[in-house]
Amino acid sequence: MRIIIVGAGVIGSNLAKELSRDHEVYLVEADKAAAAKVEEKLDVKVVIGNGSDPSVLTSVPIHNADLVIAVTTSDETNVVVCSLAGAYGAKYKVARVRNASLARALEKYRGKAFDIDEIINPEELAAKMILHGLKTPGAREVADFANGKILFRVFDIEAKSPLDGMKLASLQEEEFPWPFLIVAVMRNHEVFFPKGDAVLQAEDRIYVLLPQQSAGEFLTFVDPDVRKYKKVVIYGAGQVGLKLAALLSSEMDDVLLLDEHPDKAETAAASLEKARVIQGSACESDILRESGIETADAFIAVTNADHLNLVSAVLAKKMGAKTVLITTTAPDFMAVVDCMNIDAVINPRFLAVDQILRFVRGKGISAVSSFSECDAEALELVPEEGSEITQGPLKKIGFPKDAIIGAVFRNNEVILAHGELTIQTGEKVIVFCREAAVQKVRKLFNKRQLF
Repeated sequence: MRIIIVGAGVIGSNLAKELSRDHEVYLVEADKAAAAKVEEKLDVKVVIGNGSDPSVLTSVPIHNADLVIAVTTSDETNVVVCSLAGAYGAKYKVARVRNASLARALEKYRGKAFDIDEIINPEELAAKMILHGLKTPGAREVADFANGKILFRVFDIEAKSPLDGMKLASLQEEEFPWPFLIVAVMRNHEVFFPKGDAVLQAEDRIYVLLPQQSAGEFLTFVDPDVRKYKKVVIYGAGQVGLKLAALLSSEMDDVLLLDEHPDKAETAAASLEKARVIQGSACESDILRESGIETADAFIAVTNADHLNLVSAVLAKKMGAKTVLITTTAPDFMAVVDCMNIDAVINPRFLAVDQILRFVRGKGISAVSSFSECDAEALELVPEEGSEITQGPLKKIGFPKDAIIGAVFRNNEVILAHGELTIQTGEKVIVFCREAAVQKVRKLFNKRQLF
């Protein structure tokens, strides 16, 4: 597959890293230093220049590109790149657009004035992901499949949890009428696919698939002290904060938004009907105290400054916030949160990478979710008629050892996988696998030759 990426920032460089393993990748970047950094580390063809300049764009094989991904920091540049790419003959065009009003206009006139096939907004993805996480208290990471009917959740097992010391074989549906399936376990930073005789331990991180209706009972089982969030304090009135405050205030009564910038606080107060707004920095204990942080179920730092998010979250946790979550654009932050008493971290740009990978993974894959500190991902696949995965019960299918089928969405019903289950054409199937096994898994779901 021939892929052209315009923009070598966090999104573009991570996409180039993922895609260069299996595809022919070209990367266009205006900044010479950023371009040199990518060229030094990755096996991609790098072109230095502005991607919205036709002479630069035509210096790469734009006329027969299978996919063009425009992810520069400029919405306008991304729109122009995709429109030009479409005019030159590129098959599929994806643009990163952060401005919400521009994104709405593009959606309305897409196919008429603008030749863009897909619009990605990292901040909107982050707000929705945080919302899903808040609906699952205690979950470190979340992903939804089958239009929200199948939940993928990641939990840390505490010493007080009933799961500590339990053998997986004992977690049978007869005793637990609200079904769930633990598909993987991380122990001492190593992920493994557990068998029935595996015994769970405190400090294990478990990767769980469950039907939407099982979520409440399972949460109580994992942590008997868990309760729904009633009060949330958000720091940062940018795109993520405003979107999140609007979504949360429609579902709970006590939502507070903080921002030290007068203009942002004023704009937020005017646009939010139910959420309260306070001008002030969450890095100051007096402001947090004024916000009633000691009674907050969750504190969420979503400013554009990673260091402010980190400092405010640590302070909020120390002052009594039960759960703290931050967003970050710095990959290094993802690895240090465990030792700083931060409950969860979300990188909006990584979410955008996951969203774009859905288009690139190829035929049959309708969703992709990656997880921090883990070289594995969850895939939603739809098998073709005649594909190998549909040829008999799962126990007779030669499934890769570094992959596991977790659940199937059939006739509006969630079925957790078992050896006797036979996959049918057109169903949504959730697979958890190491990155190295993705291509092997895809082949089982596709009848014809993959690109």
